[in-house]
Amino acid sequence: MMKAQNPTEIKDSSGKTETFGFLLMPEFPIYAFILAVEALRVANQNAGRRLFLSYLITTDGAPVAAGNGMTIVPDLSIAQASFIPNVIVFACNHPSKHITRSLLAWLRRLDRHGALLGAVDTGQFALAAAGLLDGYTVTLHWEAMPLFREQYPSIEIRETLFAIDRNRVTCAGGIATLDLMLHLIANRHGRALAEVVANGFVRGRIRHDSEQQRASVDDAFGLVNHRLASIVHTMEAHLETPLTTEALAAGAGISVRQIERLMRDTLGETPSRYYLKLRLQAARNHLFYGDMPIQDIAQACGFSSPSVLSRAFRDHFGLSPREFRRQFSVDRLERFRPELRRQSGLGGSLSADRQPSPDPA
Repeated sequence: MMKAQNPTEIKDSSGKTETFGFLLMPEFPIYAFILAVEALRVANQNAGRRLFLSYLITTDGAPVAAGNGMTIVPDLSIAQASFIPNVIVFACNHPSKHITRSLLAWLRRLDRHGALLGAVDTGQFALAAAGLLDGYTVTLHWEAMPLFREQYPSIEIRETLFAIDRNRVTCAGGIATLDLMLHLIANRHGRALAEVVANGFVRGRIRHDSEQQRASVDDAFGLVNHRLASIVHTMEAHLETPLTTEALAAGAGISVRQIERLMRDTLGETPSRYYLKLRLQAARNHLFYGDMPIQDIAQACGFSSPSVLSRAFRDHFGLSPREFRRQFSVDRLERFRPELRRQSGLGGSLSADRQPSPDPA
């Protein structure tokens, strides 16, 4: 790791070194971070000079654990990083947990001084909390989109690999992080260098920002059936107020019998059962990424009451929403703070006075 110093004072002999700061929040996705920082390193290596300089930043300057438990030692704290012209935030599966006033103030200060600000996976929650995504079009990991829409309904989001809107760059994470970095490299130093970097990663093709994060229904099932894809997209767009099978059929211009046959033959499900699975997956994502009350999750995912959600969730996932949320919390303690888990008494079983309150029946 580099010794912490003022990044604005460091340039190579060409005077064209561009500085990037990667802000690592606790439990950040290390696979996405590695792609980002390595893309810049490989660009430097192939250019034969230092085009990019990378700094690893944490809010307090202390080492930070990634989502897989691996610890990274940073170069700077946000207090030491007075100004960096390009900052990208990497956040975790619980994206609002580690957002502090000092972090928000630092991000706003960077914005006032003209920095390019970005976010990967769920780092967008920090930028949005700072008010820095208002009026911008952004993307983030598709699983976190329902929660983001609930918290920031006025921000336009799209389910693409990455989005560049003026001085904001946002990315879905995962392999799409490499596509974003290749795009930034191409914008600054030409497509040829970006292609060389892509080849270094054995990346056959640099994908465009507008490409979708997930395989389409057609791709997922090896079909060329745009009608089926349209039906599934309609379901996904109406999770809070589920449509009847009759309404779905009418929207697709086919009969109820035809939609039932189409989904049975291609997906192995009835329309209502497949729709239910989509809503349950959305509920699981809410539980995984945020602290929304279960009653609100039930409403957001089209269930008439928490008890109805609880029964359906248990039937599908084998445990109730409350148990799922608690298990996730225990797993986090076990991985990142095992001493707290022992102190709290959260073991394989709970004592009588620590039993969670029952879910609605």
